[in-house]
Amino acid sequence: MIAFAISVRIGLPQNYWPVVTCCVLANPLTAGIRSKVVYRFMGTLCAGVVSLMLAGLFGSAPVLMVIGAGLVGTIAFTFAYLDRTPRAYGFQLFGLTLMIVLVAGIDHPEKMFDTALARLCEISLGIVCATTIDTIVLPRSLGPILRGRLRTWLPDMERWMDDALAGRADGAIGAHDRLKVIADMMSLSTLAGQLRYDPMVSPRHRQIVFAIQRRMLRLVPLISAIGARLAGVDEAKRREHLRQLVGAWERVRTGGTAEDAGAEPATALPDPDPATPWRRLVRQNGAELAAEALRLWGELRQLDAALESGASLGAELERSIGQDAPFPLRPDYHIALRVSAGVLLTYTALCGLWLLTGWTQSPGAVLIGTVALAFFGGADQADRAIAQFAKFSTIAILLGIVLSYWMLPLAHDFPSFVLVMGLFMLPLAAWAATNPLALLLLAMTLSTINLQSNYSPPGFAAYLDANVASLVGIFIAFASLVLVRQMGSSHALARFAADEREDMVELTLHASRRDRDAFLDRALDRIGQMTARLAAAGETDQSGRLLTRLRAGANIADLRRARSAMQGELRDSAERLLASVREEIGKEEPAPRLLDDIDETLTTAWREGGDQAQRGLMNSLVGLRLALFERAPAWEPAA
Repeated sequence: MIAFAISVRIGLPQNYWPVVTCCVLANPLTAGIRSKVVYRFMGTLCAGVVSLMLAGLFGSAPVLMVIGAGLVGTIAFTFAYLDRTPRAYGFQLFGLTLMIVLVAGIDHPEKMFDTALARLCEISLGIVCATTIDTIVLPRSLGPILRGRLRTWLPDMERWMDDALAGRADGAIGAHDRLKVIADMMSLSTLAGQLRYDPMVSPRHRQIVFAIQRRMLRLVPLISAIGARLAGVDEAKRREHLRQLVGAWERVRTGGTAEDAGAEPATALPDPDPATPWRRLVRQNGAELAAEALRLWGELRQLDAALESGASLGAELERSIGQDAPFPLRPDYHIALRVSAGVLLTYTALCGLWLLTGWTQSPGAVLIGTVALAFFGGADQADRAIAQFAKFSTIAILLGIVLSYWMLPLAHDFPSFVLVMGLFMLPLAAWAATNPLALLLLAMTLSTINLQSNYSPPGFAAYLDANVASLVGIFIAFASLVLVRQMGSSHALARFAADEREDMVELTLHASRRDRDAFLDRALDRIGQMTARLAAAGETDQSGRLLTRLRAGANIADLRRARSAMQGELRDSAERLLASVREEIGKEEPAPRLLDDIDETLTTAWREGGDQAQRGLMNSLVGLRLALFERAPAWEPAA
């Protein structure tokens, strides 16, 4: 209401825009509001500039202007879907503002500058009002929420480590719970774009939070691998020989460093019968993994203490956290390109309808059609989401009738206007606490009415004409999207599985240290995206398989790197094994021939003895065998 009053006072042409801006900026967190403020302003400003440039270039050729607006807007929406952080909002607003300013004003290019300037002023006014109220009246930091999440993640990871050391295998439900923790940790990267705008979270605290996230995610394949190596150890022998490692783990989990814990990797795991080379290899490899896990956990505890109480960090750890960025969220090119094709198809169809019929409300149909795809086109069930959007749009039309033709005519001065708007807006705002679409409903309702300083509602026929155009735009968007992409969680899971296979095949061909790290990042990102989809598709029994494939990919990369340092028969054997992996990795169950190739390469490496390079090769072979053939009989060197 403050934004509306100021807009009326200073004579802005569209007084409802500041109010709509305040509605769409609404967020319970200060960081959320401020990040949307920045991205909304920059998107609006850049769209205004580009609109003026296109109008200057094609002002005398409206068809070229329409084509230019469609292409530039589609590119903006493509970037919005490629960016999985809050920054995507800026690209969305860029595309939508382009439709508002350029497409709607195509018949009057001489007024384009006035329209762009007015829209920027109206939105800026809403931004200033929303930010001021949030800063003075209702500031709320992300800090306590982050601390609450960390208090959940750390115990979850501790329990996972306890289970791994105890040799307890995860069932389908337990494995899915692990994946949910990983997905939750990944969500911190989405918040990173907001966190920098939180004035109550210092830059150092932000850096520590990201350092904790990176170390926790690095622990995921380590703990999974440790559990796989201990699962086959006899319980009595594990209890007898794991005392040192468990003692080291207890000291590290209570705040000590890995060095303070005093665990020697060579003696930390059960000492097998020396006559069983397989158990000896598993023990040596597991001990190295345990040492790395203890080191990372010690760093985690130090970082947690620094975040909680401001405790100082060691010089080396202090330097390392300066290099830690939020975990990278990889672009989903498939969805971005498919939805962008839907946007372009929708835009073309609606502009064709405009050209053929001359319908004056066609620009509104173009705008709402692109809104539907910009905000809902990337969902797994995008068809249902757009249908829900259509339902809420219909409700907004009905609410607009109530507000325009019954409630607002009762207001005769500003106090009564505030009372009427309060009676209308407050119930929707309360509903928004449990359903975010209520804010969209409120914004759409306010956009359907002619809210000016002297209220004069449009004729009912004109009102229906404009709003029917919106529904037509949504319908065309729905039809276009169905033509260009498949829906459903199962399809998304199949697509991610295909991406995983391609990555693993690529690792068999070449794999540097950077390639290995990039694979782990992509695999963890996929796990984060697949977790909720597994539950939606009823495939939670596949949860454990995701972690197994993560380990297998890392081992394939290590094998490829180690093979480059080998010579002679061992190099040839490793190359044959990598070729077998390429053939079998896409199958549900690898063929026994792959196990034979792994065992053959292990035997060759075992006979040649071991320098450091061969030790790395044997570690990768041990890990690959456990990942792909966990239940196979123990390897024995061929005679």
